[in-house]
Amino acid sequence: MAKTAGKKRGTANPAKRNSKNNAPPARPQPLTISGEELYDRVARKAYELYEQRGEAHGHDLDDWLTAEYLVQEELLHGPLPEVLVVEEG
Repeated sequence: MAKTAGKKRGTANPAKRNSKNNAPPARPQPLTISGEELYDRVARKAYELYEQRGEAHGHDLDDWLTAEYLVQEELLHGPLPEVLVVEEG
């Protein structure tokens, strides 16, 4: 029976053996959208909010900021579910 000089069999570093299995998970590709397309989407959404309010004037900043939020959420997380809008009255 031959002795090995201080080496144990089967103790190789498993990370080296399975280097493909230990690769870090792939990162999702960053979403790219032009500034012009983002502006257009926000403008359309803000106009939809204006129409849903019954075309009442004086809420343009609120509509724009809400539209920015909604468009960003949609770009990050996918389409948002339809929300029922209750008319003020």
